[in-house]
Amino acid sequence: MVVRGYGTGALRGGDLTDPENNGNASAYVNYNATFRSSLEPYFYAEGAFNVFDNVVGSGDAKWCCDGGNVWVEADFGAKRYVLTAFTIASGNDVQGRDPDIWKILGSNDGINYTPIFTYNQQGVSPFGNRRLQVNEYLAGVDYTSPAAYSIFRYMSTHTIANGPHQINELEFFGKEAKVPEPATFGLLALGLAGLVATRRRQAR
Repeated sequence: MVVRGYGTGALRGGDLTDPENNGNASAYVNYNATFRSSLEPYFYAEGAFNVFDNVVGSGDAKWCCDGGNVWVEADFGAKRYVLTAFTIASGNDVQGRDPDIWKILGSNDGINYTPIFTYNQQGVSPFGNRRLQVNEYLAGVDYTSPAAYSIFRYMSTHTIANGPHQINELEFFGKEAKVPEPATFGLLALGLAGLVATRRRQAR
């Protein structure tokens, strides 16, 4: 893990949810993903979607909610990506609200989720006591390079004080994986069958 710095300027920018850095949270436009969450599915008012607003700060820049099992995710539809890196930023509030048991998960159907990265250090914040800190995690260094997924979910199940939960920002980075259309498989099978038949006729 690398600490990139503090505040909005420490973000990498250009992540998968908003590669052009022109997302408009007030109108919920110009994003390349659909967002969902376990609760507070909105921007502003410290809602869950604030983690995708490209801002690290206080108030409406962060997600602050009741603790327990909470999650927020970005769904890229028909596109699948291999997650090469991600960033997560701490909230401006007290350390006790930092997640100390959390995961990044991947899915292709919104039902079955596979852990990509797991942080499980109860009582230990991934941010120390630093507020508005941006941490970066890299595939091949901090976690094993995963399969390609169309959905990436952040899920927290515990916080330092076992109470309210907060994070400020998430950025997902990855390489698009080409997924053949179902018809492509059928054409490929027909092509192989034709090739085999041709060779058999030639062999006679």
